[in-house]
Amino acid sequence: MEKMDKCKDLEKMVLEKGYPEAKVIPADKVVVEDRVRLKCMVGCPHYGQGLRCPPYTPDIDEFRKMLNDYKFAMVIKIKPQKIPEEVMAKYKLENNGIEHVKLRDQYKDADKTSSSVWSDFAGYYKESLMDLLDLESVAFSLGYTFATVFFAGRCMLCEKCNVKEGICRNPIISRFSAEAMGINLLKTAKNAGIDLKFDLDSTPTPMAILLVD
Repeated sequence: MEKMDKCKDLEKMVLEKGYPEAKVIPADKVVVEDRVRLKCMVGCPHYGQGLRCPPYTPDIDEFRKMLNDYKFAMVIKIKPQKIPEEVMAKYKLENNGIEHVKLRDQYKDADKTSSSVWSDFAGYYKESLMDLLDLESVAFSLGYTFATVFFAGRCMLCEKCNVKEGICRNPIISRFSAEAMGINLLKTAKNAGIDLKFDLDSTPTPMAILLVD
């Protein structure tokens, strides 16, 4: 009961920090599916290019075993960040957040445009990640020694990941992608009573999962 009370305190802190929604659920309500990893393999142009994404992550069965060691999970909806007007004009976007789907369709020649896109949008990823790492630290201070956060989408801490040498340059702050671990964010959000939609006509809502125990 004491652990659950602390978890609720953490949920309150997250909301006070300005996150739109945050819900604590039993860890077994985090939905893990092999087909989510399949989408990484067949639908993501960054597959194999980052040490925090497949095939360099634990396999799905390994993660299921790890998840079984946790009692709670917090599902966090992150407010889409505002894009500066000059960047919005550059990529011809509506200013309602980072439109990953439209960027993917607009820039199919990744070799020529990846550096430009990365430099313009990596800052948004880093800012959100730092906030989430702060939450992870707060959870640790409350007694959740094994608190670990998973952020949706690929790691963007480095423009080019050190895959060739197989050693992460930011091992302290980099985190695995939620999708890379097989987490179905739509179903998990639904289990938390949070509305989450992915479609071609709207900006994907940034999400994170914080495992606590």
